[in-house]
Amino acid sequence: MNFKLGKLIKRYDPRTLHMARYMPAIVTPPPLVDHASKLPADIGMMLNDQLGDCTIAGVGHMLQEWSVYAGQPILTMPDEEIRRVYNILSPNDWGCCLLDVLAYWKNTGIGGNKIDGFTEVGTGNLANIETAIECFGSCYIGVSLPDDYSEDGDWIDVTSPPNPANGHCVVLLAYDRNNALFKVATWGSIRNMSYKWFQKYNDESYAVLDNIELIQAAGKTPEGFDWQTLQQDIRALR
Repeated sequence: MNFKLGKLIKRYDPRTLHMARYMPAIVTPPPLVDHASKLPADIGMMLNDQLGDCTIAGVGHMLQEWSVYAGQPILTMPDEEIRRVYNILSPNDWGCCLLDVLAYWKNTGIGGNKIDGFTEVGTGNLANIETAIECFGSCYIGVSLPDDYSEDGDWIDVTSPPNPANGHCVVLLAYDRNNALFKVATWGSIRNMSYKWFQKYNDESYAVLDNIELIQAAGKTPEGFDWQTLQQDIRALR
């Protein structure tokens, strides 16, 4: 089976907020965070074997994870909704920019869900990526796959160079620092991704804020994320 790619080259927007602004100066994520093991082995292809809709499939996988880890029945978007949103954002099946998907999700909604905001995490700091997974359950990322990328199995091999023409969107759901591995949702399953693989092929990453039940009366998550300042900045951008 030939799966599809569909992440366009990263679009830069000076209005994009950065996660580091809203975190305490010193953050030490725990060595292991798991937001993957409660999900089924088959999380659904979400049409990514037919369309270059990996950016929308990533949204679907985050909704699955958020619902399950909130103690609710798994929320899986119907293919009809995935196709509808993708056709709006990419009517010619050319793929999407991650920022365009995030903006549409926030302003219009996808699958009956509107996110409260998103921040850029960056690509070079593994601690920031771990913090995004810890605080928000997942991290929405883009990668430039090598030409010999594997459609099945783990992403460990870093011998080949990244190719920006092979843009793909996946979702990080868990990490294990001791073994230097992420758990990543893509193409209907959850696989391992090594930290070295991530550092070589990742080209953009975002924390997506949806589960406001985590917010305390003080305006911060239990991990210290400054929700009030983020909301002020979002209102200022409007």
